[in-house]
Amino acid sequence: MKQTERKHLAIIEAAKEEFITHGFLAANMDRISTEAAVSKRTLYRHFESKEVLFVSVLTIIQESVAENIKYEFDPTVTLTEQLTAITRREADILYSTYGIPLSRTIVVEFLRQPELAMNLIKDLYSTKAITDWFQQAITAGCLVDKNLMLLTSIYMSLFQGLLFWPQVMNVLPNSEGKVLEDHIETVVSVFLASYKVKELP
Repeated sequence: MKQTERKHLAIIEAAKEEFITHGFLAANMDRISTEAAVSKRTLYRHFESKEVLFVSVLTIIQESVAENIKYEFDPTVTLTEQLTAITRREADILYSTYGIPLSRTIVVEFLRQPELAMNLIKDLYSTKAITDWFQQAITAGCLVDKNLMLLTSIYMSLFQGLLFWPQVMNVLPNSEGKVLEDHIETVVSVFLASYKVKELP
């Protein structure tokens, strides 16, 4: 890896921690450059403004998730087992990759800066992997042949209603252990009760 690339990654990592700790408005470019061990001139050569850096942090996280997460439909495994495994993986991505503190920062900035929100929200929390799995399940005749975006939206509403919004709003801690498994079971059972055509195998 070239030195320029190492500096770029160091800035991204430092910025992520800065935004989590201080939020967007209070985030300080001096602290970011110090933590990344680069000069302020170097920082601005890579990212022309704090807004650009914030968007870049989110975009890089999202691209990493989109590139590495794929769900293949398996006709030898029940829908319940497959969607349970998928939902468990989605929860892990939410809590471990994005993290609730960063998610909370994003939500706060959405409220403060609607124009920034419009630029970010279209790329945030990719649903491509789950949508592709729904399409495969429909093709196999296992899910109702409904609009894919509708199915994805309903699934994400169930998922975020139990595993995202209560945690982001500080109503509940991150779900783990039996609580997490109970929430996953609820998401899967409610969704499949409405849209399953047949079970497998």
